[in-house]
Amino acid sequence: MKKIYYFILVCTASIINAQVGTTCSDPIIISTLPYTTTDNTVNYADNYDVQDPASATSICSQSTYGGYYMMGNDVIYSYTPISSGTIRVEMPSAPAWSSMYIYTSCTNIGVTAAACATGASVGSRLIDNFAVTAGQTYYILISSWANPQTIAYTLNVTQLSLDVNDINNNKKAIGVYLNSAGDELNFKSDTNIVSANIYSMEGRKVSVHANVKNNKISVRELPTAKYIVEFYYKNGEVMTRAFFKK
Repeated sequence: MKKIYYFILVCTASIINAQVGTTCSDPIIISTLPYTTTDNTVNYADNYDVQDPASATSICSQSTYGGYYMMGNDVIYSYTPISSGTIRVEMPSAPAWSSMYIYTSCTNIGVTAAACATGASVGSRLIDNFAVTAGQTYYILISSWANPQTIAYTLNVTQLSLDVNDINNNKKAIGVYLNSAGDELNFKSDTNIVSANIYSMEGRKVSVHANVKNNKISVRELPTAKYIVEFYYKNGEVMTRAFFKK
């Protein structure tokens, strides 16, 4: 009986550890803005028990309530903008003792935060007018003090402004469309696309195409739903478009 219990315990732990968003190496991907989600850190693990990192934001200094706003369960999102500009990251009506951090790399977690918002009372956790650079990946970590260990939250990420050059790039006449059979996605572009990734509307990567030929990829295995396709040109430029798979 003890062996069976131990086996169930190990299997349960493995499932929790495999949960997307539990670690920085496997974050929940935000593929397009605006983005909103509602979740609970009880669905994730506690991998980053560290004192608050150094930051230019004084509210997250290590002197605030002992500076341990990463003692609860953690969930991590990633966002790689295709356009430079500014964004707003907010947890509206966040519970007491909750926190939110932005990092520019996994190695910076618990060391140096690019921005942060913590609070001992119920209220908004807001990082406003945060400057982002096209192609740079940003990691949003949500956690809490040791008590409560887990929190329910809503996360909203919105675009505030775009760099002038990026606005012009996004005006390019580039489209995507399905063939008549609905099993192939075609790109309408004057320049060949070299690779592409497909994401669900929840931001999870569902398909990877490392080598795109003739500006088309197969989507036969995807179920009926709306998706975001992120495609790359040879010069490193990245574009995104939405499509509906019937």
